[in-house]
Amino acid sequence: MEEHNQLKSPISDLKHIEKLLPHRKPMIMVDTLEYFSIKKGVSRFSISENNIFVSNGFFSETGILEHMAQTAALYMGYKQSLDNIKTKEGFIGAIKSSQIISLPKLNDILSTEIEVVYQIANMTMVKIESSVNGKIIAVSEMSTLLKDEIE
Repeated sequence: MEEHNQLKSPISDLKHIEKLLPHRKPMIMVDTLEYFSIKKGVSRFSISENNIFVSNGFFSETGILEHMAQTAALYMGYKQSLDNIKTKEGFIGAIKSSQIISLPKLNDILSTEIEVVYQIANMTMVKIESSVNGKIIAVSEMSTLLKDEIE
């Protein structure tokens, strides 16, 4: 069964992004949610010189992994918003595998696709692929966890 993009248009307004993520500047590592379907999401992120993960003109490995995790969080935040659920804080549960092939440079635009492998309760396992200009620069498989609300 082929999936289709459920977004009418990409979401790039910072206030909207902030509603979908528990992060705030300077820790926001996604600019745009470009694609959303039941099992996939695609984000975009422009590497700027004032980013805390930029050093010597390159976006660090830590920055790439944080961006990947935030892409998964953005996907989950949008999915929760469709179900009228308040966005929950999330975190990386485990990184099953990760390979950084090359570091993106200052002003590069990262395009990152997540694919949901499975979801059980508050845990989601995702495969992630990041690219710059169509060239894959990093791949990972990680689980993310959403915190339960405590009343």
